[in-house]
Amino acid sequence: MLTKMKVALALCGSILVGGVGLAAAQGFGGGPDKATFMQKYDTNGDGKLDDAEKAQLRADMKARHEAKKAEMLAKYDVNKDGKLDPSERAVMKNERAQEAFKKADTNGDGQLSLDEFKAMKQHHGMRHGRGGKFRHRGFGAGK
Repeated sequence: MLTKMKVALALCGSILVGGVGLAAAQGFGGGPDKATFMQKYDTNGDGKLDDAEKAQLRADMKARHEAKKAEMLAKYDVNKDGKLDPSERAVMKNERAQEAFKKADTNGDGQLSLDEFKAMKQHHGMRHGRGGKFRHRGFGAGK
């Protein structure tokens, strides 16, 4: 039973991290991006993605992920060892938290009102699934 659960969790994790675009393109969460994905990847125009079209989508998503990883390492990997150690990761998380706070603080007063907090929560809930539970492990975690 535990092995089946591990497999299920691994599959869910790969869908959330690596297959977000594929899931959106297939209609799992659809939204406004479904049309964009279909227009770009449904090269034969049949309204669904065949294996070759899915492979192209996966390759593009992987390349995008690798580019983002390289960007994050270039910015935060101070000792240039190719991964983010705990102190480098802390700097990255702090910077991201500050950026998120600035976005949420729409009136720029340095505090979040209840309305600003609710707006932020609603935005993240819609964007990342129920309750805003989407989490990103980060790059170079080695986990």
